[in-house]
Amino acid sequence: MLNLRRQHRSFIIRSKWLFPVTRPPLENAWLRVERGVVTGFGVWPPRTDKCINVIDKGDSIITPGFVNAHTHLEFSSCQRPFDTKGGLHEWIHEVVSWKRKQGSPSTPAHEKVIAAIASGAHESAACGVVALGEIATSDIAYNQILDRPRLRVFHEVLGLDHSTNKSLPPRVVSSFRDSQKISRGGVAVGLSPHAPYSTQWHIGRAAVASAQNNRAARQRSRSMTCVTPLAMHLAESRFEEEFLHKQTGPFRTLFNDLGVWPEHSPKLATTADWISLLAKSDRGLIIHGTYLVDNQQAMARLNRHRHMLALVVCPRTTHALSGNLPPLTDFKKSGVRVCLGTDGRGSNPDLSIRAEAACLIDAGLITPQEALPMITSNGAWALGFEHRTGSIATGRPADFVILKPSGPPKTSDRAAAAIFDATTEVVSTFRGGRLIAGEFV
Repeated sequence: MLNLRRQHRSFIIRSKWLFPVTRPPLENAWLRVERGVVTGFGVWPPRTDKCINVIDKGDSIITPGFVNAHTHLEFSSCQRPFDTKGGLHEWIHEVVSWKRKQGSPSTPAHEKVIAAIASGAHESAACGVVALGEIATSDIAYNQILDRPRLRVFHEVLGLDHSTNKSLPPRVVSSFRDSQKISRGGVAVGLSPHAPYSTQWHIGRAAVASAQNNRAARQRSRSMTCVTPLAMHLAESRFEEEFLHKQTGPFRTLFNDLGVWPEHSPKLATTADWISLLAKSDRGLIIHGTYLVDNQQAMARLNRHRHMLALVVCPRTTHALSGNLPPLTDFKKSGVRVCLGTDGRGSNPDLSIRAEAACLIDAGLITPQEALPMITSNGAWALGFEHRTGSIATGRPADFVILKPSGPPKTSDRAAAAIFDATTEVVSTFRGGRLIAGEFV
């Protein structure tokens, strides 16, 4: 076995199919990696006079490494998802109750969260994922987790009480200050105003201002990664609009039951206003968006700001909580980038991003050819990683996955379908030319 873990090697891989994403698929292909960078690819044989190790992977398929644009890895210790039959508001009640019970004298809650995140990161890598959009609800040293995908860590901010400081929490400000340093370890930062039903308007405005300030500071320091995206759960419940306009319904009951409803009514904003605010950041991620199509004003804003936004859908979680699948037809018509996420094991049985895509393919909402950019280049753009990952291109970091289908695909269409077939095995996952999951014989 060629040992590539945590070290760079030079090699050429031969495969039956290669999907660069930004170019048409190649049959009988080769891919050359040197010092963690793609230095060439094409149809066999390669043009090189270099003495370099050649690995023939037979009928395998090579694609860019997958991007999971929305995760909650802290739930990776859950043996099974929480009960979703009562809808989002009841599910949130279960989540809060579970989090309040975490921790014990022998194993503090902080240590449990670290272990869960590490487990989720390694499961993701085994599923072919090279980049994650992670929602962080506590201070965790993500850069200490080795052999894992690239990370965009969105620090979650929320609050309904008027006494809530109109600036961001000190931990978030500190994370921004240190973002350049931790980015060198493959961890970049972002912000996540949680949801319109849990976040006062001034917190969202503070988040945008902080992201803009962070961008300016990093530009002055000539940082190569000055993007600070914002992510927000939006329009994921049919009761959300009622609460935003009237402050009544299941969400009001939820907050009363949890003891977090403030003495004075909070200042909440509409879905459409939040979309416009997210568009003022470097790029805004709308998470779920299940009921956006029921809101004409929100869809108009989405269309207007489509170049600054990405929609991250989590099909299996959405179906579990609402009984519906994301309205992909309407989203595609809007022209906004659509990418996929798994959410977390609190609402999903696993962290397979291919299974999310297969859910939409099986429902006839997208084709395999449409699905591949959703879990590669679109997700990379949403996370601000488009110059590092999401496609196979000369001069880019060697982020790719090797897949072994159950049988040799004879056409590119069959190869594309095989990528999302449950019988296809993820053999190897590479980040920057380093093996982070699987084996490479």
